[in-house]
Amino acid sequence: MSSRTYACAHRGDNFCAPENTLPAFALAIAKGAHQLEFDLRVTKDEQVIVIHDETVDRTTDGTGKTTDLTLEEIKTLDAGSWKGAEFAGTRLPTFAELLESVPPGPVLNVQLYLEPRYVPLVMAEMKRQGKVDQCFLACNRAHIEAARAVEPTIRWCSLDGQRGPDSDYPDRTIAAGAQFIQLWGWADCMPRVVDRLHDHGVTVNYFGTSDAEEMRRLIGAGIDYILTDHLDVLLEVLREGQGSGIRD
Repeated sequence: MSSRTYACAHRGDNFCAPENTLPAFALAIAKGAHQLEFDLRVTKDEQVIVIHDETVDRTTDGTGKTTDLTLEEIKTLDAGSWKGAEFAGTRLPTFAELLESVPPGPVLNVQLYLEPRYVPLVMAEMKRQGKVDQCFLACNRAHIEAARAVEPTIRWCSLDGQRGPDSDYPDRTIAAGAQFIQLWGWADCMPRVVDRLHDHGVTVNYFGTSDAEEMRRLIGAGIDYILTDHLDVLLEVLREGQGSGIRD
């Protein structure tokens, strides 16, 4: 595995733009984020959209569960004014719209907050746009089984058993054959855990931090991608010379 650490923009550049919207992802790409994390849910009419929460209440001017609203209804909602007047009128994107907006390069970290029966819709869109190799799914076993029934090559980050220090999550991830893991709360044993995961070919994401000192510790531990809500801070820390491979 590489000794370098890279930046993952959690829900896009959400410090500077409304989370999980096209402006947030465009900013992250322009700034040089190496990985983009986002969340998928479905609408009442079974359209795949990009949003984290079960409801639209927090990040739009609407109310209700995504599964109780049609795509047409969701597309009338303002998903940007809460962040700033310059984002007024921003809409929640569909998964298709997001994929279309992303150029080759950034790794796409696709978090699934939908039922496994909808996973074939996700995979069909990836395949239609030729972006299977650019993506991996952050999900549980039922999701990945549904995905691989459509596309056997799709990579995944196992979220089964994700807890905190002293859990068997790394062992479960290795045993499951997942290509990614999303650690959190492992500061006291990180280098040992990361080395073992790397020995088994697992790429290590860490969720998450916006603190520069913690970022430096994670870099020293050999984390591959740090998820952050403050992309500018992480990119500045990475510019300090994180490619040296020095370990704490």
